[in-house]
Amino acid sequence: TVAFYLARSYSISRARNVGLKFRRNGGRYEWALYADGNGNGVRTAEIASGVDRFLGITYPWSRNDVRPAIMTGIRVPDPSTPGRYLDRIDDPIRFNNSDICSFTPIGDATPGSVYLWDAHDRMAVVRVFGPTAKVRTLYYRRGARGWTR
Repeated sequence: TVAFYLARSYSISRARNVGLKFRRNGGRYEWALYADGNGNGVRTAEIASGVDRFLGITYPWSRNDVRPAIMTGIRVPDPSTPGRYLDRIDDPIRFNNSDICSFTPIGDATPGSVYLWDAHDRMAVVRVFGPTAKVRTLYYRRGARGWTR
C-alpha cells in the first residue's frame, strides 16, 4: 500500500498525473512510477513509445510468502459483487483493462484491485477506490463464503 500512497503524493506535489505500473521483471513483480507526458493520463502505449516517461522510481516485490495471483482449484468470490465469482484468474492486477493505477493532481485515482495469494489457502485483495484514492485490504480463506477485513 505504501507504493500507492507515494504515487498519489508524487502526483499531488508535482501537479501532474502519475501512474503506478505493475510489471514483471524476470520472474518477479515490481511497481514503477511514470509521469504523464501529454496531459491525457498515463497509458501503456505511451510508456512504450516514450511519451509517458519512467521517473526512475521502482518498488520491487520482495515478499516470498505471497505473490500477485488468484487462488486456483476453487471459485473465489468476487469481493465487489456478492453471489459472483472472480473471472480472469490469470489477471491478478486489475485497473480497468490495465496494470496501471493512475493518480491525478486533485487526489483521485483509477479504481482497481491487486489480488495476492500465498499459494495455499489465503488471499488478500488491495483495493483502490477512485474518487477518494482510499486503499483498503480484504482477506479470504479457502472455502469461506466471502471476504473479511
